[in-house]
Amino acid sequence: MTGKPEIGPLPLVEAPETTVFGAAADVRRLTQAMWSSAIIQAAAQLGLADLIGDDPVGTDELAGKCGADPGALRRLMRALAAHGIFHRTADGRYEHTAFSRSLVTTVPGSVANIAMLAGSGWNWTVWARLADAVRSGETLFPAHYGRTLYEYFAEDEPSEGEVFNRAMSESSRWTSGPVADALDLTGVSVVADVAGGQGSLLRTLLERNPDLSGVLLDSPEVLRQADPALREGPLAARCRLVPTDIRQAVPAEADVYLLRQVTHIWEDDVCVSVLRNCAHSARPGARVVLVDHLIEEGPEPNSTFSTLLDLLMMLVGTGGERTESEFAELFARAGLRYDGVVRIPSPLTLVTASVRS
Repeated sequence: MTGKPEIGPLPLVEAPETTVFGAAADVRRLTQAMWSSAIIQAAAQLGLADLIGDDPVGTDELAGKCGADPGALRRLMRALAAHGIFHRTADGRYEHTAFSRSLVTTVPGSVANIAMLAGSGWNWTVWARLADAVRSGETLFPAHYGRTLYEYFAEDEPSEGEVFNRAMSESSRWTSGPVADALDLTGVSVVADVAGGQGSLLRTLLERNPDLSGVLLDSPEVLRQADPALREGPLAARCRLVPTDIRQAVPAEADVYLLRQVTHIWEDDVCVSVLRNCAHSARPGARVVLVDHLIEEGPEPNSTFSTLLDLLMMLVGTGGERTESEFAELFARAGLRYDGVVRIPSPLTLVTASVRS
């Protein structure tokens, strides 16, 4: 006997944080984060937050509303309450917490669809094979499903495509304000939101700038889900919806081209083609602004979310998050003049370039 503890299965009780077991316990909690994620995803998929109003609700009543087994739901609610998602009252009913209210689909800042997207079957499938992707260096999604992610949405699982689009809109609401605050629109009359999804960023810009006109470009399938305010009413009078494949053309003459979280989807050659398409349609002196995550170069710590998103892009497609020098190289190859980055109070960064005369 050496007097040292044996390294074996981790104990169920928390080990002292000052020992090697403390670090191991932290790693264990990280590995089990998928369990915590799964219960939140289940809550969103069952619509539990929408079914609990201002008054506490019992699990039997809740099970009837969402079509669940009462016993199984009781166990899920217990786990959710242990995570702060819902609060269990003294009489065994459940009521909202600040966390659970963020899963109500109708409240500003809701993350219900983001949670459902995380719980999509394809998401679990590709993450489970991360080590395979690292070994091979190949994209997993098309190898497993026989088509790209967007083809899968269009041809196999349109309902999952709808969840994806709603989740992207939810995510964009977190960043539209900071982007609009930082974007210089002096002398700008037309903004093109390229692959802008349902158009939440463009709507924010049009609402804040009454003399501004906008163009929302995306696939016909996505534009059918465009924000109703951009299809009817006062804002719609200043907005055009243009269906297109931006890899083939960006048919909009504008002063500013915005691409929010677009270039990380594709490899460099496709991104260069998209940027060239923007430059081809642009007015003299127009700007191209990429709103994207930035991987820090050098010893500075990287955002954990940015690095995880980079891995997701590796799993589902041919793109990834980029460093500033890699963005500058994209612009140079597209014939644009790189202007630099503008950091905003958001996980995203504005990476800007200008169309040469």
